[in-house]
Amino acid sequence: MFVLLLPTYFKYSTMANEAVLKYLVDTNRPYSCADVTVNLRGAFSKSAVQKALDYLSENGKIRCKLYGKQKVYAAVQLENVEEEGDTEDYDAQFKSLSEELLEKTNALKAADMNLKTVLSAPTTESAKAQIEELKKRMEAFETKLKVLSTSSNVISAEEKKIIMNEHGKLLKEYRQRKRISTDIIEAVLEGYPKSKKSLLEELCIETDEMVNFKLMT
Repeated sequence: MFVLLLPTYFKYSTMANEAVLKYLVDTNRPYSCADVTVNLRGAFSKSAVQKALDYLSENGKIRCKLYGKQKVYAAVQLENVEEEGDTEDYDAQFKSLSEELLEKTNALKAADMNLKTVLSAPTTESAKAQIEELKKRMEAFETKLKVLSTSSNVISAEEKKIIMNEHGKLLKEYRQRKRISTDIIEAVLEGYPKSKKSLLEELCIETDEMVNFKLMT
């Protein structure tokens, strides 16, 4: 019985070899054993396809490349010298694409971090409103200080201390908000096509230097 099955087995094996080789030559692309088995639509079992690939590879009919634990097979196109010369170095291509992917991934992470920083800062409108409010408070405070400094009335040391402490708090708050506003403007300028002056004019923002505003420290 075993002897009778041998011709059938060899015929099946030969048919698998021919079918696998024809498929790889016609498609001229690299495939794994699983890919070839599926693409041949179940005409041969996976074990038969693997045996055919091993046979063809050992006999120089196809090329075999190892990527990690997976083997990939591609036909050797002997009928065209140019195609033989065009056989891709898949190892080099894989390395190049991996490096490119890593570079783009790092760039995406950097952009994402920058976006989070910008989004966590106050909005432009909010910063403008805070600056205007602070300027009004500072002007009122300076007017009060001017009146007190020119007044003949003598204030107590305790009242002076309260005023100076309040002045120090407002001055600290002003500098902090000015720094936040400056950071926001610089962040916007990174993607703004025009000059800083154009951006300030478009947002109707006037800096201390533009209006000759000076703090009394």
